Amino acid sequence: MSTFENLVERKGNLFIISIFAAIGMMLLPVILPNLFHGFHMAHISLHIAGLALAIFLTISTLYAYVKIRTKRLATATIAFSMFIGAEIFSIIEVAWPYTFYLDRITMSEISHMLIIGMLGIFSIGVFKRD
Repeated sequence: MSTFENLVERKGNLFIISIFAAIGMMLLPVILPNLFHGFHMAHISLHIAGLALAIFLTISTLYAYVKIRTKRLATATIAFSMFIGAEIFSIIEVAWPYTFYLDRITMSEISHMLIIGMLGIFSIGVFKRD
């Protein structure tokens, strides 16, 4: 068994690594500039925790899909990866409000669209037969 497979099989280790990965990716651009901003940092921390969970769930379902190869696991993997995108857009909106827009669409609206898409893909996975 390879090191990656051994890591993914032990969900606790994978969860801890996904937490450190999310914190590590967000440390310089998001965490350090907002470290002493009180409740604002708590809001950012919630989104970083959501990002860590999304990373963990995406890797877990992707590994399960590679082993089992069912359509439901494929849709779950796609849905969790959309959750990663939604959390990234949420972090951008929280860390740099009123800075990035796509014409008239805000980052918050894009995040909400991705979450609705994620729920739609989950519902397709629930009602789809393998």
